[in-house]
Amino acid sequence: MPSYTYELPEQGRLLSIVRENLNKVGEEWKAVTDFMLDGHVEYKPLRTSPMRSGSLFVYQRAKVNLTLYFPEHNFEFLLNWLDSEKLELFKAVVQSSLPRRSGYDIHEFKILGIISKVH
Repeated sequence: MPSYTYELPEQGRLLSIVRENLNKVGEEWKAVTDFMLDGHVEYKPLRTSPMRSGSLFVYQRAKVNLTLYFPEHNFEFLLNWLDSEKLELFKAVVQSSLPRRSGYDIHEFKILGIISKVH
């Protein structure tokens, strides 16, 4: 059975690349880069329809819903710090951190918090 998906980077690798790229954006992102590696990435590729008989093939990049999870205190910081402009820049940095050859463009981008359990 052929696969219609492309290879996405392992989550730790993606977070590391995002961190490197945010460092290049500017000093104001330092607070975010400091906890970037504490995050977790969830990829949900959108299924693409394989070619149907008689249809014209048009190459298109696949879409992926990408969610970043951060510990609650980091998420709260992001919630307060990110305005709509910074959020768009952050999404663009994450998109540019996905290797071009992966064939994916971010469709839906979310940042969520993780409530950690205290024993």
